[in-house]
Amino acid sequence: MRHSLLKNITRAGTDRGRSASPSQKDHIHSLISKLESLCPLSEPARDPRINGPWVVLYTDAPPPSNGQLMLWRGVAKQVIDLEGGRYRNELYVGGSGIDEDQDPWLKAVLDASWEEWDGVYLDDSKGKAASADYGASTWKVTFERLSISLFDLPIFTQQFKQGTARTWKMTFLDDSTRVVRAGKTGKEEDDWLFYMRRGN
Repeated sequence: MRHSLLKNITRAGTDRGRSASPSQKDHIHSLISKLESLCPLSEPARDPRINGPWVVLYTDAPPPSNGQLMLWRGVAKQVIDLEGGRYRNELYVGGSGIDEDQDPWLKAVLDASWEEWDGVYLDDSKGKAASADYGASTWKVTFERLSISLFDLPIFTQQFKQGTARTWKMTFLDDSTRVVRAGKTGKEEDDWLFYMRRGN
């Protein structure tokens, strides 16, 4: 199944999802859903294998989460510190190496913290998801700061408004693959899909 997924993502010219046609997206999402149904873990968000770097191979999320910054397209990388409760979303343009993160001319880093989600939606509806152990699969990720550098020289830094957060639902995890559905509220209808491989 993963071979078919990678073929549809990398060989079909989807550019990590940025150039995928509606029919390509439908097919890729169907394959990912099948993979999610095979997840062997009951608590993927607490599994130690989630720690470390993950490279985004496919997403239907908008920029910059999809590895695009303004007109420039690169690679997005998520780096998780499980023990410290920290998270970075890194974007590299013009890099080299296996993860395309070596010596980029443009780099953006979003620093954040995470905690287990309590099930309360992150909007004004004040609703709550159906009763469950939310933290077993889902984090609340709170954005802190965005930094952009050009040829390793800092050119822009932005502090996020306090309380700016997203939910991360870990729907598949093993040694080499991770699938996340991330959204603004925690409601399924606003989730973006991320399919990742283990980074270096």
